[in-house]
Amino acid sequence: MAGRIPEHFIQDLLARSDIVALIDSRVPLKKTGRNYAACCPFHQEKTPSFTVAPDKQFYYCFGCGASGNAVGFLMEYDHLNFPEAVEQLAIRAGLEVPREEGHDARKDKAKRDRLQTLYDLLARAERFYRQQLKSAPEKQKAVNYLKGRGLTGEIAARYGLGFAPPGFDNLINGLSLDKEGLEQAVTAGLLVRREDNGRTYDKFRDRIQFPIRDHRGRTIGFGGRVLGDGKPKYLNSPETPVFHKGRELYGLWEWRQSRDRSDRLYVVEGYMDVIALAQHGVPNAVATLGTATSEDHGQLLFRQVNEVVFCFDGDEAGRRAAWRALESILPVLDDGKQARFLFLDEGEDPDTLVRTQGPEALLALTDKADALSTYLFRHLSEGLDLATVDGRARLARLALPYLDKPAGPVYRALLEEELARLTRLEQSSLEKLRQSLPAQRGRPAAPAEPSAPPPTDDYGYGDGYQPAGGPAAGDPGGEPPPDWDDAAMARAARARPRRPQRQRGSAGGLGLVERLVLVLLSHPEVLEEHPLPEGLEELDIPQLDLLIQVAGTARDQASSPPALLGAVMALEQGESVSALLREALKPPMDAATARRYWHDALEHLNALALEQALELEQRRPTPDGARLSELIKALAEARNRARQAPISD
Repeated sequence: MAGRIPEHFIQDLLARSDIVALIDSRVPLKKTGRNYAACCPFHQEKTPSFTVAPDKQFYYCFGCGASGNAVGFLMEYDHLNFPEAVEQLAIRAGLEVPREEGHDARKDKAKRDRLQTLYDLLARAERFYRQQLKSAPEKQKAVNYLKGRGLTGEIAARYGLGFAPPGFDNLINGLSLDKEGLEQAVTAGLLVRREDNGRTYDKFRDRIQFPIRDHRGRTIGFGGRVLGDGKPKYLNSPETPVFHKGRELYGLWEWRQSRDRSDRLYVVEGYMDVIALAQHGVPNAVATLGTATSEDHGQLLFRQVNEVVFCFDGDEAGRRAAWRALESILPVLDDGKQARFLFLDEGEDPDTLVRTQGPEALLALTDKADALSTYLFRHLSEGLDLATVDGRARLARLALPYLDKPAGPVYRALLEEELARLTRLEQSSLEKLRQSLPAQRGRPAAPAEPSAPPPTDDYGYGDGYQPAGGPAAGDPGGEPPPDWDDAAMARAARARPRRPQRQRGSAGGLGLVERLVLVLLSHPEVLEEHPLPEGLEELDIPQLDLLIQVAGTARDQASSPPALLGAVMALEQGESVSALLREALKPPMDAATARRYWHDALEHLNALALEQALELEQRRPTPDGARLSELIKALAEARNRARQAPISD
């Protein structure tokens, strides 16, 4: 792995960066007093609630709660991970990102240099193919083909289309490749080496060239469409050190460069479909690269949008591809995400559809597309008579293995309800049937969580949480942040030290420790008043190590929330913080509420730490009587304070 980015560099980079200029280059801003405003790019709205503060170098949305510094904005808007966002910001500032030297630093640098050589070579190849579309003697048939498909010069340039002329050494000569260059071109998938005599020749010949770009816009491979009667009709680059077909999507980078902010992506089958849709006003389309849709594709798609529409031909091959796509995306289908399946008439494809009937025809068909659940049960029911007991029993056995696969617990529950309706079985009967089936590979059923007590007057924070002293005079409770209203606090206070691997609220909300991390990031001053209790590191609570790291950074930094966020992002757990911030796009607590919440939560954590210490002491072969007495007394006092905390039962 590459060395860590030094924390001091991140702080210096943030100080040099102009967040207003950065965001304005992607989302047009309007000056409003000292700040700037726009409609939020992270949720749909008509009235601007997205604010950028130049003095604080921070952005915040009063509608959805999205907030952060320049690095955080790039991560969210451009869908980059933390190191990539830092690199992009450094490029804008004209800086080179340093790396802390480790024992593998030289090896890492050599690897990066080798990969960069391939990127540079592929970029040169793309420029060569684009130039050939303009100047090659045989260019006219390529131009005629593109015009015949209805493409304009503008759209061809946007997607970087080019032409590989007939012949076996055009690229070799055009790039003036020496012996070392030939080897690199073979590695990059641009040339092919004959096994009999070792000679190399151009892989792509007499083809329209479609450059394939990664999430940073770098050319990593090509797809070529033959112009004559040669075979295969489409030819893709092979797997290389920089190109992995099962993890890339054609057209994704181009869509992200557009101004389109729709929350839907179409997955189509061909390059030309993607380009034709973009030309006719549907830029949110991508295609797999000659492979079936994979789970990696699903994860990549749902990181971009909440709705994915798979568009396939209505023939047998298209339906087989659709079913493979369904099986691949089920494990990454979380609550709030939606997959739909659109089947076109035989002989029809998105390209011809939008050219002949316009984009409205595609949108109308999308409205009628099958939801994943509809397609799942219809496919499994094919050939079955659900009017008979035998047919319903067969459906139950076929469908049950799929019910545990979706990532979202709510989605799993709804699928089970639908199966119960179709089979006329009680859900308890389905559960017994599931237990009788052979063990299935894939995602196990989620463990049941303890039920939460009924909420009281909770001031919007759930589980009866109300800051000490109640609401301010005349305050009926207001409109508190909606993300902070599940039962995680009460469950954490009641639970024994051993926890499940992932602690979540009943509706998939945030856990106790994750909430505390968010409080600390927004209000680091709470740590000065109430430090983390001793012995906390011994507790087995999900994300506790993250809380301890963030607290340590806040203690050392003693700076503003934006600076703290930048420092935390440089930690090993920076990616976890990024994921947490994406999940918690909600307004933070005000300072007074945050202090009370922090204090009350620490009282409960302290009680848990003392419980565990007492349990460990009792398990020792020869317990220390004085230590036991001390722990029992401390635990009684801690429990008494915890009971007085507003978040208790």
